[in-house]
Order: sequence, then structure tokens, then C-alpha cells
Amino acid sequence: MKKYLTVSIALILCVVGWIFVSSRFSLYFRLGGEKQLEAGSFRTQGKEIYRVKDGKWERFEIRGVNLTSFLPGHFVTDYAVGRKQYEEWFGLIQEMGANTVRIPTIYDNDFYDALDHYNREREEAGEEPLYLLQALWVTEYAQDSKGDAYADHFYGQLRMDMKNAVDVLHGNALLPYAKIRGSGWYRCDVSSWVIGITLGTAWHGDTSAYTNQMQQESLYTGKWFCASPDASQFENMLAKLLDVLMEYESTKYGQQHLLSIASEPVTDPFAYERLIEVQLEKYDRIDAEHIQVQESVLSGFFVSYKLNSFCPDILDYLTLAEQERLADILPGISREGSFGGYLQLLQRYYSVPVIVGECGYSSSRGITRMTRAVPQKSSVQTDQQSASQEQSVRSEKQNDAHGLTEAEQGEAMAALDWECRQAGLSGLLFAGWQDDWSRIDWNVYPMTAKEREIFWHNVQSEAQGYGLLAFEPGKEPAAVVDGDNSEWAGEEPLLTADGGVLYARQDEAYLYLCLERNGAPREEDDHVYIPIDVTPKSGSTSCRGEEVTFERAADFLLILEGKDRGRLLVQDYYDPWRAAWNQKIQHMDAYTIDVPQKDSQKFVALRMVLDSPAINSIEWNQRNADTVDTGQLHFGNADPKALDYDSQADFCTKGACTEIRIPWALLNFQDPSGGIVHDDYYQHYGIEGQGVNEIYLGVGFGQEGQEIPMASLGLKTWGRRIAYRQRLKQSYEIMQRCWGKRAAYMERGREKVAGCGWTSSC
Repeated sequence: MKKYLTVSIALILCVVGWIFVSSRFSLYFRLGGEKQLEAGSFRTQGKEIYRVKDGKWERFEIRGVNLTSFLPGHFVTDYAVGRKQYEEWFGLIQEMGANTVRIPTIYDNDFYDALDHYNREREEAGEEPLYLLQALWVTEYAQDSKGDAYADHFYGQLRMDMKNAVDVLHGNALLPYAKIRGSGWYRCDVSSWVIGITLGTAWHGDTSAYTNQMQQESLYTGKWFCASPDASQFENMLAKLLDVLMEYESTKYGQQHLLSIASEPVTDPFAYERLIEVQLEKYDRIDAEHIQVQESVLSGFFVSYKLNSFCPDILDYLTLAEQERLADILPGISREGSFGGYLQLLQRYYSVPVIVGECGYSSSRGITRMTRAVPQKSSVQTDQQSASQEQSVRSEKQNDAHGLTEAEQGEAMAALDWECRQAGLSGLLFAGWQDDWSRIDWNVYPMTAKEREIFWHNVQSEAQGYGLLAFEPGKEPAAVVDGDNSEWAGEEPLLTADGGVLYARQDEAYLYLCLERNGAPREEDDHVYIPIDVTPKSGSTSCRGEEVTFERAADFLLILEGKDRGRLLVQDYYDPWRAAWNQKIQHMDAYTIDVPQKDSQKFVALRMVLDSPAINSIEWNQRNADTVDTGQLHFGNADPKALDYDSQADFCTKGACTEIRIPWALLNFQDPSGGIVHDDYYQHYGIEGQGVNEIYLGVGFGQEGQEIPMASLGLKTWGRRIAYRQRLKQSYEIMQRCWGKRAAYMERGREKVAGCGWTSSC
């Protein structure tokens, strides 16, 4: 018996060992001769993608979303999303009208198990499956290291990931733990639902330019792909990788999926004026036309473009030589739309299908650029919008100070969908299914605590709001900013003052305030002052220009004027913009020149630095940057259930009640989950953190000469214990209407459906 157990265990260990080693090094034996080669479920023909259905090939348009593995409290590389959660999301994604999800790397086995189980149930019920586009990213380290693209950490790692991805998709891999991709025993074959594999999510132009300078390899000619005589060394490397990838799947599994490479405007094949390329940081051009597809390929090849960062008038800056090279395709390109004819140029230039693999719009409060696509009101409306024709319209100034509302996000997405189809592209995948708290934009990055961003929702970061699914802080709302004070009934007020009382609550995104006046606010001369003391190391007991004083030295002052005007100011000594950007933008040392006094009475606007929307080939200089007053508070109803819901609302007044929500980042919190605020900038010569257990708030009603009382609010830190809930945004409903009509449109053979409801530009 012992001998039998020993032999059995040894055999099991040998099998597991072989599976591990074969997966790790992509080893396999060819048994029973060569397999019959087939193209799989998808192929390309000319500039179109086709899918086989019921034995017939039909044109296929990709409609989908990029799906990350993010959950609040976890980094994306934790792969914390479980199988049931994935299946729930798959259902919601298809209910929206999408047919595809795209993932940026190999995920853990839960994702592929969920896709297999979900699609089998769909097909058994006679319904359409959800398709997968598998991408393979190259790490920032690999792209920014000293080596070129032929180095092992770039070419070698990507080559290994390609083969692992093929094995994963065919349910034949055992991958050990890795920091940047998933791991597990992959036993579910999902290959029949895979559209294709994309190499890269974005290439760094400096890496490809460096590769072209350092390498002198002969141009590659393979069985499936080869480099054209005009190919650069980087393009030569891509052709080689594509050939290796198709050879591996063809030989091992007898199947070919579509293959693709990623691109974006900063690496597109077009030449722009020199100063424009400098501003765009365009160091090299990567041209997929220099990668030739051999006649032996049964599936096909396409190009996937990322368009998150874009200059809408970019075609104005093509060099004269480039205009001559493109003379056959430039005439007749329409310059209307968000991308100014760029999508049409891509479709005309390439001889293979082109898709937008990543593009979207954010509903975060913060922004990174002044110019954003905000389409005119279209016929794609939510039931809430249709029921309320009196929904407030924000002024241009307010719109610049805040991001898009969820409704505007949906309108922009619907307009982009229409623009892509009009241009003749083969598909579109929006930038995100769910909001991602781990993403921090460059203009808020200096002010946040590193490696702690996943534990709170920073609505000032534009990158966190690209999803159609929101993660709301708390299992239940801490407060709903709708001007209704019923949810505060029975709660002990933080402060009682002449003229009213003040309440306060907190969650993972905001500090909430409820102000109950003794009388309703007057439209013109009513003023409410709310001083806020965050740090004991600075602050002032008065504000220059305002006839009030504070019981304690305050770092911030919130001023409400009338019913619907509000602004948050910061004491200039505690101004984060000055500390983070003065050197880079003004070229002045913020810590030694004109340093404000610790008790300065000057309170200034809370500024947010932005990319300059202007590209000027004559007057361009590196100091060209814009700022926006992000402390301007927007009036509206923040209740998602309300007919007049406005996702960008900061405060709402009804009668004598005003409710306010202030993002933690606006109060100079580096990490509210741990009670960490900005320390003294001028003591540390930069932004460092300090812990606080409480902050102080006061309230005054504008009586001349009044000293405003202030009271302590203990901070409720939560560490790593995140509470959240999911909510579909208004943009989800708009895209559901858009893609629902799109599906009907496609089924009727491109015959325009009356009342298509895409956008007003239909």
C-alpha cells in the first residue's frame, strides 16, 4: 500500500511539475501529427472584421469596455475580483449592449473560469456570448529602463507572456505568482470566445527611437509575418513577435486568432511640425503598414488605437512633406467631431481594420485639461432627464472648474461611438467598465500619499472616473446632498451658533456638512462663513476682505453667497498649488522667495494646474500651463434617485437647509484613511504628511464684527477596512440606449433606424 501511495504521489508530482515547467517555458510535444489549422471564430477581410455565425461569415463591430481587476482597497495586481463578481459584471456589460471586454494582461484564473461559465450558460440559452480581446502590456520599468526593445526584460518578457497567454486562453497553463499578472491553474478553454490578442497597450516613443538607433538587425521574414523594406528596428521586432505568436498557437493548438499591435497619437505614423512633436512628446513613429501579413495567415491583423490624450486640431500641424505623402487620402476628411477628422485619417491610411482600443470620458470632479468634449444635448436621455426639462445648466466657468456630469459623460461616449462608426472603424472599447481609485493623475499626484490611494476615493483625480460603474463610499450613504435635512434628524449638532446649527459626517470620499439656518437664505446679501482648521502649524483668525474673525486659526474658509453660490478658499501659507507647482511653472523657488507668513490673513483660490489646450508652433514655451479654480462649488442635487440629479453637485439648498460635501483632497488630506494631512511646506521644503486626530469647524452668518465659534470634529479613520457599494452611472443608461439602437441598426443591415437616438448629430 505504501509503495502504491508513493508511486501515485510521485506520478502526480511529475504531472504537476511537467505542467508547471511546460507553462513556464512554453514546452510541448506534438502528438498525432500536425493539427488541422483553422482561423477560429474571427478573421479580417480588407478593412473589416468578420465573425462566423451559423456557418456563415458576417461583419462584426466591436462594442465594448476595458475591464480592470480593481476593487476598492486593492491594487489591480491583487486580482481581488472573484468569479461571481466577474459574472455579475459580464451580465451588466451585455445588458448595456456591449459584445466585448478587453483586459490589459493575463488575469488570474477566476476571470477565465467566469467567462467560460457565463458564456456556456448564454449559449445553452441560445443567447449571444461575450467576447474577449486579450492585450499584453509592457511594464513601465521595461519601457523606461536603460536597455532597448530587444533586451530580455522587454522582448524576452513579452515573448514569454505571449505564449503564456495562448496557453491560458486554451485552458492549458499553470502559472506561478507574479507581481504584474495573474496566476493559477488555467483549465477552462475560452478560445472560441476570443477575438484576438493585442501586443502592448501603449509604446513609449523614446524606447522605440532608442531601439532604432542601437540595433542593426536584418529585416525579419517569417512564415506568417515579415517586416517591409521600410520597417524600423522597432517595427522589425514587432513583426518577429507577431510571427512567433502565430506560429506557437498554430503549431500547438491548430488555431489562429486575430493579432494586433497597439498605437496612439504620440506614436502614430504621421509627421507633424517639430515644435508640435516636442509638445506632444512624440519621439518616434510606429507604422503598422510596415508589418506585412503573409498569405498563409488564415485569421488576420488589425491596429488598436488608444486615444485618451488627444489634440483635436492635430491635423492642422502635419508637415508639408507629410501632406504631400497623404495627398491621396486627405481630401474630403470632415473636420467635425471630437477628433477633428483624425479617425477618418486612420481608417483611410491603414489597409487593415482599425479599432479604438481605449478612449473615454471621466465623471470625476477634477480635470487635467480645459478643453474636453462636451456634446450638445442629444436625444439619448435617461428617464430622469426626460422627466425634468428644468435641470440646471452649468455656466461655462463652472463647467471648466469641474469635470463632466455622468449625463454629459454618457452623451460624450454616445457621440464618440457615432463618430467612430461614421469614420468606418471596426470597433470601439471605452476606457473603463468600473471606476478605479488606484489611478492618480499627474496634477494631483504630488499631493497624495503614495501606495495609499486605493483606500479612499479622490474625486479630484480625473483618472478615477472613467468607469460606467461607480464605487460609492460606505455600505450606506453617509449623507445625500439634496437639501433635505430629514436624514440628520435626531443627530447631535457639531456646533450651535447665532443663526443656525452645523452637523458633520465623513466617509471614504467626502466631509459632509449640514447647515440649518433659522431662516431661508436670501438671494443677494446672505453670506455664510464656515472656517476649517486642519493643521495646528498655520492658519489665520481672520480673512482679508471679510468682516468676520474666527475663534481659532483657520486654514480654509468656505463662503456661501445667497442660495446657489459657493467657494472654498485656502490660506496662502497652506496653498498646495504654490508648494507643488511654483518651481515647475513659475520657475521660482516657492520655499525661499516671497514666503507667506504663517498667520497670513490672505485667503486665495484653490487652484488646479492643467495641461494647456493651446498648441502653438510659434509662441510655445515650457511654462505654458493653465490653472482652474477648483474651489468653486457647484450647486445642484447630488441624489442619484432624483429627477434633477447632478453628479457634480457640491452643495444643495432647500428652504433653510444646506447640505455640502467637500472632497478630502480639497482640504489638503494626503490620506484621509489614516488622518494624514499636508505638513508645513516651508519646514520640509516640499509636501510631507502629518497625522491629525481632529479638525475644527465653525459657522457664522455674516454679522459684521462677529467672531465665529469653532468646534472639534474627531476624524474617523478606517485604515485598510474599506466600505463601499456599486452603482451604475447615468452614462450606463445612455450607452444602453445608444448600443441598444445600434444592435437594432446592425440587424437591419445598416438601414437607418428611425429615431436612432444616438446623438443630436445623427
